[in-house]
Amino acid sequence: METPVNAPLKEKFRLEIAKLRKMPIKDKLEYIWEYYKIHIAAILILLFIIGSLLNNLLVNPVPDTVLFVSWNAGFAYDEQLTELADVLSMQLVLDARKESITINRIFMSDDDPQMAMASISQLVAMVSAGVIDVFILDSDLLDSYSGSGYIRPIDDILADVQSVNPAVYERIFDEVKLALHSLEEDHVEERSMGISIENSPLLSKLGFFQQDLYFAISVTAGNPENITKAIIAFFE
Repeated sequence: METPVNAPLKEKFRLEIAKLRKMPIKDKLEYIWEYYKIHIAAILILLFIIGSLLNNLLVNPVPDTVLFVSWNAGFAYDEQLTELADVLSMQLVLDARKESITINRIFMSDDDPQMAMASISQLVAMVSAGVIDVFILDSDLLDSYSGSGYIRPIDDILADVQSVNPAVYERIFDEVKLALHSLEEDHVEERSMGISIENSPLLSKLGFFQQDLYFAISVTAGNPENITKAIIAFFE
């Protein structure tokens, strides 16, 4: 007997149970799958989503990124960047289960216009979202990013370095690079925009031999305390 379409929900449920009781197990399974497969799929998807959320929130929470470095200068081996992230983590990360350092490499190539456009789009999106804290740039990109407004002056971070570690401040004072920077519309002036890290003891130890490297700060950077610690880690 078919369940009446306009029957109350409680009555529908009673009739369905009565119908299933009379069926062999095989017929029960076929009937349930035929009429309730969409509901079953929806429940399984919901359980999967709930399980994933519980896993991310309680069992294996995704660590917060306490410093995001965008490496945009020349060539570097993945192993070198991983080692650099590990060293910085020892200086900046308090609990590896909850915090992490990310070093992301973005290729800027003039040889492939499509790749260049994709890289610029990725860069703009990440800066707009406030993802990037620090850039590693060559001198040309430092000038370009400064003029485009992707990076900001480093005076406040330099003052923090001087306060926290005067010895490192003395070491990097002559490594500061000036570049033209737009403070507001139609007002451009030369500001301290980056720090040369070609003489960084840390990079030398890790085998970075490219000379034209600068540490710069994203215009939307957070984590100023960790940016200061990172500069100190490069030169201690």
